[in-house]
Amino acid sequence: MKKITAMIMLLALLVLSACGNSDTKEVTGTNDEKVKLLLAAEGTAMYYAYIARDLGFFEEEGIDVELLPGKGGSYVVQQVGAETVDLGIIAVNSVLPAWDKGINIKMVYQVNVTNLFDFMVPEDSKVTDIKQLKGKVIGVTDLGSGEVPMVRSILTSAGLNPDQDVTIRAIGADGTSILTAFEKGEIDAFSGGAHDLISLYGKGFKSRSLVPEEYKSIPSTGIIANGKIMKDNPEVVEKITRAVAKATDYAINDPDAAYEVMKKAVPEQYTDEKLGRLFLDTFIGLTKPLDPDKGYGYIYEDSWQRLIDQFSEGDDPVVKNEINLDEYLDSSLLEKANDF
Repeated sequence: MKKITAMIMLLALLVLSACGNSDTKEVTGTNDEKVKLLLAAEGTAMYYAYIARDLGFFEEEGIDVELLPGKGGSYVVQQVGAETVDLGIIAVNSVLPAWDKGINIKMVYQVNVTNLFDFMVPEDSKVTDIKQLKGKVIGVTDLGSGEVPMVRSILTSAGLNPDQDVTIRAIGADGTSILTAFEKGEIDAFSGGAHDLISLYGKGFKSRSLVPEEYKSIPSTGIIANGKIMKDNPEVVEKITRAVAKATDYAINDPDAAYEVMKKAVPEQYTDEKLGRLFLDTFIGLTKPLDPDKGYGYIYEDSWQRLIDQFSEGDDPVVKNEINLDEYLDSSLLEKANDF
């Protein structure tokens, strides 16, 4: 009987000990608030999200972030607008059609402050002007990707109807596929993000850009949040932006360490280490603030207005209605995002 009683007491102590350990885990953050962050692209193009996750910057903020990458900017906008997810990171062109429809999506943090998209032809192409693309085929990575609104706007500004005068065809983001499409004459021009083009250039491709000068200084990537979370739980958005700012600062100040993190996070993008490093350095460069005194994520309203103006041109523009940017650009969290 004494042995049975002793065993019962021992089991009780073990249970109490386990409960105590469980309580300790709650304090140290295993019950962090769970957040899904939808990314328009996977890997290096959005390196700051992976570094924030893998170096514990999200965890430091008390949030457990699941990164959901890879279906293009239009998909991310659709999901954030429908409140399927609260937050996403996109190429900013993708959000304009939603704003045009009055969908309550806030731009809360501007990641890249210059245009990361190019619209180009092979160096030896006879096409020297956008108007010469009439009747031609233009390749893009995906029909839902962020470069598509820019392509449509540039075509429209040159007097071409993007639905009638050209064919816009999805080619994918793989450098070999893009190069093959050019060599076989399946496309006459191509538009994609820096990550797509680096892989193409890594194969020796030489190009000539058709992007007008006024399109080069427009914003290109940012964090969006639906209006509901900005109203009900802005603290979560603040934590996301601060973690991203920390990760960006980390990479800018120590790109070698950032490279080691990314090699582990997405090893398939670093099988060619030289090309992988070129990818990363390119995107780190895109996230460096134009004016460091303004901090990370600063939203340049004048460049946004230029973006809206450019995408409002033509008979069938991307932006058909007046967009009041005061309703969609939200800088309220940026001071706190830079408080680290």
